[in-house]
Amino acid sequence: LVYIATHRADLRLTRICVASIRRWYPSIPIFLLKDEANGSFDTSEIERAWNVNLWPTSKRPYGWGFIKLEPLFDTKGVRFLMLDSDIVFLGPVIDALEKFDSDFVVQEELQPREDVPKLYFDPARIRAKRDPRYPNPAFTFNTGQYVGTSGRIQREDFGDLVEWSEPRRVRYPEMFNPSDQGVLNFVVLERLRSGAISVARTPFMKWGREEMSEFRVEAMTESSPYPYVIHWAGLKHVRLRRMPRGDILHHFERAYYSRIPFRSARLCARIVADDVSRTYRRGIRLARRVWPT
Repeated sequence: LVYIATHRADLRLTRICVASIRRWYPSIPIFLLKDEANGSFDTSEIERAWNVNLWPTSKRPYGWGFIKLEPLFDTKGVRFLMLDSDIVFLGPVIDALEKFDSDFVVQEELQPREDVPKLYFDPARIRAKRDPRYPNPAFTFNTGQYVGTSGRIQREDFGDLVEWSEPRRVRYPEMFNPSDQGVLNFVVLERLRSGAISVARTPFMKWGREEMSEFRVEAMTESSPYPYVIHWAGLKHVRLRRMPRGDILHHFERAYYSRIPFRSARLCARIVADDVSRTYRRGIRLARRVWPT
């Protein structure tokens, strides 16, 4: 099954992500992980038109990526693909991932060592404050897309790393990225070192203009030769055309609205409503700076 983490500001991208998955997997179970940290939002149209379910949870603010940890704690041993909403399938990527039988399958990346403390966690500070024998990480992975197996990691494995408040927070922001990414990398590596889990690595995610440039929209048919996802991490813009490979995003947005009545009018109305909402929020923030309470 597939989990997609979404919040109010990413609803447009969530629609696009769902449509891209359904292009190659019309019946695979898809569950939305709704984080209401940025306010409530309606996903009933996605659920109804695209056979998508809501992951059962009470309405609460989880905070930056932390809702993605919750399915891990299910004890049923379910294998799943976790996705951020700013992701698009380019082809039958799940078929490629199913060739691995490890508990986790993560993006194989070559991260410069100097970027690891900012993006994940700081090994030097961990050695200074927690464990003087802690090694440099064998690898790291972006948590916007990974295959996991529930029950292999439990809430207790995070020890004192996370405050399970609403919203969740990293307890040691001087050591860990403030999102779920740092603590999850740390726990996965610790569990791997102890032999409790198995992890495979494969380059199934594409990022950045250079890596995205090779793909042709017209080739994204049932026989697509692209068993990859694109992840726009850090590359989002309120205008799809301002994002790298906006043509791919528009392609799957058109696919999404092909199932929606009054498709053109509804899309235009939503774009205008989003613009008005952003302008209003900017005005409120400006007013609070000029006339603080």
